Amino acid sequence: METIDLKKLYRDLYRAKEVPEEVIASEGTFLAADGRGEPGGDSYQRTIEALYGVAYTMKFSLKGAGVLDFKVPHLECLWYSDPNDTPLSEWEWRLLIRVPDRVSAAHLTDAQQRLHEKKGTDASVVRRLTWEEGRAIQVLHIGPYDRVTTSYGKVWEYAREHGLEVEGIGHEVYLSDPRRTAPEKLKTIVRMPVKTG
Repeated sequence: METIDLKKLYRDLYRAKEVPEEVIASEGTFLAADGRGEPGGDSYQRTIEALYGVAYTMKFSLKGAGVLDFKVPHLECLWYSDPNDTPLSEWEWRLLIRVPDRVSAAHLTDAQQRLHEKKGTDASVVRRLTWEEGRAIQVLHIGPYDRVTTSYGKVWEYAREHGLEVEGIGHEVYLSDPRRTAPEKLKTIVRMPVKTG
């Protein structure tokens, strides 16, 4: 059975340069969970654990059943709140992990049940969705998460220079594991959609 590697299939979306560039993010299937609270806070961390728990439970159960196998790609996050006028404790976000399109709602339900039976984890917050980001500008940020605003500034500057209008939802793809990577070496793709038509 071939292992599906979504990072290779959608290479443009999981690699970026330190200078902004345009990409087209076509429709994809994701495990998603919405939440509110400080980045890295308790609610955020519990949601990450539920999301990864479902993703890996699903991966191994589908592989074991001979249905499909896939590599679990990087964690992604959509930031809905404006950091300039929203307290950290009230930030709203959506955590995402991309999965193969063949992953169904029934597969998700099965993985949630297995995870609960095996570890007692309540992963009911996780859902399956399809989403198309469309035309966007992205740039690679290297450094601590609390300095990622400099990279958002690069995206906005690129948009102004090219006559584009940014939609305003921040999208981050976390290429590094913060538990194993020094803050100054963390790599994050910063992406923002632009209006078309």
